[in-house]
Amino acid sequence: MTVEQILLARQPIVNATKEIVGYELLFRSNEQPAQFDGNAATSQVLLNAFTEISIGEVTGGAKAFVNFTETLLMQPPPFSKELLVIEILETIELTDEIVTAIIRLGKNGFTLALDDYVPGTKYDELLPYVSIVKLEFPAIPKDRLEQTVTHLKGLNITLLAEKVETHEDFEYCRDLGCDLFQGYFFSKPEIITGRKLAHNRMAVMELIAKVQNPTLSIDQIIKTITSDPSLSVKLLQLVNSAAYRRPRTIESIHMAVMLLGISRIKSWATLLALSNIEDKPKALITIALIRARMCELIAQSIEPQAADLYFTVGLFSCLEAFFDMPMEEILNKLPLSERVSDALVKMKGKPGLALHTTLQYERCKLDTIHWNLLEKMNLNSGEISATYRQAILWANEQSAFRA
Repeated sequence: MTVEQILLARQPIVNATKEIVGYELLFRSNEQPAQFDGNAATSQVLLNAFTEISIGEVTGGAKAFVNFTETLLMQPPPFSKELLVIEILETIELTDEIVTAIIRLGKNGFTLALDDYVPGTKYDELLPYVSIVKLEFPAIPKDRLEQTVTHLKGLNITLLAEKVETHEDFEYCRDLGCDLFQGYFFSKPEIITGRKLAHNRMAVMELIAKVQNPTLSIDQIIKTITSDPSLSVKLLQLVNSAAYRRPRTIESIHMAVMLLGISRIKSWATLLALSNIEDKPKALITIALIRARMCELIAQSIEPQAADLYFTVGLFSCLEAFFDMPMEEILNKLPLSERVSDALVKMKGKPGLALHTTLQYERCKLDTIHWNLLEKMNLNSGEISATYRQAILWANEQSAFRA
């Protein structure tokens, strides 16, 4: 089985300050599409995946949380102890052999996590051996959740709240005492009440509107970018980064436009401007980069002449989370083309299909992807998986956005 035959998805795990500390890695066999929503991939898929794919590359050096089957617990492959967190599924039968294997893994230096923990079950016997307990936040009544958190904190166990989908959920679980959080709450708009938006957001919105204005000439766009010294410096750092491997240094915005094209410069300027928003996690920049690159890679197969447009669609899909405003309201302030707007709001057209595919893959909802439409365009599940991995690796190279 080659890497193209392995479907890989990842879900971020963040700490209380919304910094990414790990990813749960999910592997699916494209030979079993009906099982895309299963709790764990087969041992064979996992084994093949980790021989083909570097965990460190996929996670950017963060911890990799991986569901282990009984077979893998009994016969663990040679994964990195530093990067790996072994998840013990609640469906595993706790035979004497399995418990012994779990204890042995802990003694050998592996970090162990108990998945979907419910108090008062046979899995309580594993608590002395695990470092992390995952609590499925929506499935546990709040009064019982509070008791469980208090009990587990007394055992010096790190608590990870799963399926945290809103900022209200995040704040509740954080205040309760949970240490880590899993879900897509930070990639959705935060509902802000009782305070003004960050001071610099209006300036960022105005800058983006100017850069994206189709009526401006190239010289006017360059003037807009160079009027912001910080933006100019970061943009030059970016185009001179190792990711582009230019034989000579690019010394001006005008030269950058000539070499990379105005469409790409406009996209980079937009993303660099967004990175200056003060109260948003850096994870959002990573998400925006991955979405933009994945949409662009899909375009190379279905509409290569419009790859820059697809890049913009992926990039702008994060605007709601950056500005905490509905997409329709944001688009009213930005002079974007109808194709871009329709893709962002209605998932319409080929750019909309690329965005929908990217979002569903990101969220591990692989069975909701329109595989039939993609296959008509000669894109299969293995190619989409490879595209996702390429987007992750590419995003990890864009160090200018993390400065």
